[in-house]
Amino acid sequence: MAARRLMAIFSMLREEARLADIPLRRLLWQTARFCLKTGLGPRYFVVAGMARKEFAEADKWQHISARQYYRALDRLNPPLYRKLTQNKLAEKALYQLLQIPSARLLAYFSPRRGLDQMGGSLADARQLQQMLGQLAGQTICLKPVEGWGGTGVMIGKASMTEGTPVFCPLHSAQSLTAEDLVASFSVAGKLPEFVIEEYLQQSEEFAAFNPASVNTLRIWVLEFEPGRTEVIGAYLRVGRAGSAIDNASAGGIMCPVDIDTGMLQTGLTKHTPHRQGIVRHPDHQAKLAGQTLSQWPEIVRLSCDVLSKLPQTRFAGLDITMTPAGPVVVEANVAPDKDGAAHANIASRRILSAVSRLHG
Repeated sequence: MAARRLMAIFSMLREEARLADIPLRRLLWQTARFCLKTGLGPRYFVVAGMARKEFAEADKWQHISARQYYRALDRLNPPLYRKLTQNKLAEKALYQLLQIPSARLLAYFSPRRGLDQMGGSLADARQLQQMLGQLAGQTICLKPVEGWGGTGVMIGKASMTEGTPVFCPLHSAQSLTAEDLVASFSVAGKLPEFVIEEYLQQSEEFAAFNPASVNTLRIWVLEFEPGRTEVIGAYLRVGRAGSAIDNASAGGIMCPVDIDTGMLQTGLTKHTPHRQGIVRHPDHQAKLAGQTLSQWPEIVRLSCDVLSKLPQTRFAGLDITMTPAGPVVVEANVAPDKDGAAHANIASRRILSAVSRLHG
């Protein structure tokens, strides 16, 4: 098993040496030095593109190990407070109270205590069917109360089929009854619980990247000291043709953003650890790299404002999309995956600086 893993790592590094156009021996030396000095692994080195000519040598040492990252995270975002944004129902209530723009919550389905927005019960398939009838013609989004990475999210239109309310997923000929929906959210040992939100209509600029999905920015925002909050990194996530979600785990494309200008850089996917340098969308050739987000300053302002409002939260990976009315928060990740720093070359060492300033 260990030998097979070592062979896989060696094959990955050999391919990266070819793509970076440098001798394999030099790449092996660079990788070993990086891993020993930072505590990060060879895959992180490759994903970040650190062997490529355009990657600055000094930037390599701005990345911290998983152990350092999660220790700092516990100092910046106390674990007891994280459920406020990790639970979709609590998150929505918090956004409404703090006047943070987000998709409107329409209902909460739960066999124990489900409610619609008027306070009526939404606890079984019959009541869910009635609600689908009331929403007929509208595109809605169903999300598990707890989940991440787009897992379990369903986007579709509430419709009527032969007089029966149904849910029709986008980009699919399928139609689901209320009973089907309840069954799909039933996980072994857990009650089926999900929220129903309005579907966000993205701006023309964001829709141009891929009209099938709501394309979102993952923005790392950090409070360095009281009153000083900054965006330290970002990347745009773009879905694939025929997919309603943009998550990289679902095949989406990630384009790092120049945080000073809002310009998109060449994209990558999780399909391979090697950076592909994607300039145009592979499914329909929409231009990605080189495009400048016209409302980037507004997005940055919203990101900093949101972090300043979240209780006991000093660091977050915010998912934001642009609508015709302005930027909107899709969700807040208060324990974002550390590998996001590799995807967008984010100086995660700055998180340690924030801990030192805030906690001494």
